[in-house]
Amino acid sequence: MCEVPLRVTRRQEHILEARFEAGRQMYNALLDEARKRLSLVRQSIWYTKAKKSTNKDERQAHFAAARHAHGFSAYALEAVADEMRRTTWLGDHLDSHVAQKLAKRAFEAVQKVALGKAKTVRFKGKRGLHSLEGKSNAAGIRWREDRVLWNGLELPMVTDVPHDPVIQHGLSSRVKYVRLVRRDVRGNTRYYAQLVCEGVPYQKPKHVIGNETIGLDIGPSTIAIVGDTQAKLTLFAEEVARDHKKIRRLQRKQDRQRRANNPDCYDEKGRAMKGKRPTKKSHRQLETEAVLKEQYRRETAHRKTLHGQLANQVIAIGTRIKTEKLSYKAFQKMFGRSIGVRAPKLFLSILTRKAESAGGSVEEFSTYRTALSQVCLCGQKHKKRLSERVHACDCGVFMQRDLFSAYLAKHVENERLQAASAYEHWQGAEPLLRTAWQQAYNQPASGRLAPSSFGTYRSQSGSFEKESLPEHEARDVVVMAQVNARARESAKV
Repeated sequence: MCEVPLRVTRRQEHILEARFEAGRQMYNALLDEARKRLSLVRQSIWYTKAKKSTNKDERQAHFAAARHAHGFSAYALEAVADEMRRTTWLGDHLDSHVAQKLAKRAFEAVQKVALGKAKTVRFKGKRGLHSLEGKSNAAGIRWREDRVLWNGLELPMVTDVPHDPVIQHGLSSRVKYVRLVRRDVRGNTRYYAQLVCEGVPYQKPKHVIGNETIGLDIGPSTIAIVGDTQAKLTLFAEEVARDHKKIRRLQRKQDRQRRANNPDCYDEKGRAMKGKRPTKKSHRQLETEAVLKEQYRRETAHRKTLHGQLANQVIAIGTRIKTEKLSYKAFQKMFGRSIGVRAPKLFLSILTRKAESAGGSVEEFSTYRTALSQVCLCGQKHKKRLSERVHACDCGVFMQRDLFSAYLAKHVENERLQAASAYEHWQGAEPLLRTAWQQAYNQPASGRLAPSSFGTYRSQSGSFEKESLPEHEARDVVVMAQVNARARESAKV
């Protein structure tokens, strides 16, 4: 995908605003129609039979009959969009390709509710629709040479942009379809054309591709990366987390202004009164909201950039990546807004896309079957609380918990930990992990003291940074022989 800025006049901006508003209203109408049809499907006799049936083929036949009877499909909803476009004023602003794509988006949103992947759908509020796209580059929204053409509009590309090789590569590729994107930047509306091109994305010369197998341990705020020759323990988007303090101050300021402008919506203790909504806004509150909106935009762009840089560092080590399959919804419940600021799921999505583009893959395995944070090389299991950040075993293994889990993830095959392979390579990997732990502990990304999730580093001599931690004896020959025997037995199993 290649994104280029567009030069839009005042008159063209008014026309685009009207078309985006028409697209918003059509999307909301299609979303409501799809919800009604899903409700009818769930009330049908075929749906009831499908829920009671135990035969897979029979269930699928009943579900298909219920969907067909009530027109719950993307194709049926596209027919509704075309009819809506022909019989209402929306047809004066939207072509058939854009209307059908809006129908597809609405159906996919309701489909997630039908499959249990979402609880509800969200209708677009004022200026809530940020993009419109076509189905092909032959009609509707289309790209010709250096401009976008759409029903009488000609939107040329900004010519004074730097000659970016990424943009040049996109412009030289075949365009499949075009997406118009609207963004608010520093209080002004900017329009961009996203050209969805055919082929392979441009790879910058500085971004090399490694061939190692990598184990990842992703946490709510940290990530451990372990390859064959490199290891790293770092914080997720630490720069974004520090800049988020500006947003928190603006949010408190906005709350004070909201309370001052709507005193009848709060009781004498400052609590919000049920049934009353603060709707009055002063000019200063509107200014604060504009500044806050710009801060959100910058934070989002900064976070995406940092995740992309970290993903490139991982790809430079290797493209076969293994990690545990985590529940990020559980992360949100346990750690709250920190997950929204650091966005570990977004990083995994970016990494998966880059790895697949480079010819690799991201393999996710079950945490229930492997339990990497609880097992050791010797086969013993040590149940740990989340506050215990160091893995310490009687066999002599002493390592930071996330780094050790990432190392074990490298040796997971077919949902099972290969204990013999992990033990065989441990002697060469231990110095690598210890160096990564020491660098993360002594030189955190924030420039401040190391977070408690990094644990307390212990040198090879056995000395701790803090004397309060218990000491662990060094491994001896007898213990290591027992470890080797247990590893061989677990490998046979």
